[in-house]
Amino acid sequence: MSDQAAGLRQWAAKRTDGSDSTEHDKPRVLAGKCVVVLGLPGSEQPQTELASQVFKRWAEGGKKWVGDPASWQMIPASPDHDNLADLAQRHQRWAVWIADDINGFYRAYQALKAIGTAGPRRVIALHPPIASRQGLLSNLQQVARSYLGIELLLFKG
Repeated sequence: MSDQAAGLRQWAAKRTDGSDSTEHDKPRVLAGKCVVVLGLPGSEQPQTELASQVFKRWAEGGKKWVGDPASWQMIPASPDHDNLADLAQRHQRWAVWIADDINGFYRAYQALKAIGTAGPRRVIALHPPIASRQGLLSNLQQVARSYLGIELLLFKG
């Protein structure tokens, strides 16, 4: 029993935010940077690998702000998630997955509408590395800015 108490004391000593949060994932969240990602094909862990691959590609392409791509925690969410506003209160970084299929624009637009309702005004565009998608990305960026008041951040690479 004293081993369990020692583990709890050790965990508490490592906490850096000083809050009384009861979230079970708080220690993992403090270890790196978090980004809420809407529009992934599913919410299972392998699907978040799609988003992680983009961050890895950016880091390899010289985007210094990414740092260690493995330090980013991807938090998958669905546009119809009941508590997107709560997620927006807890996490400042948001992204939208833009698929390369025929319905990619529609799904990304729906995700951006949901994000706009939740509150974030800057969102990172995540997508597979396909050169012919520049028109789609520009169109989404324009729609996000003009109709939803969201700045959709596009990064090359």
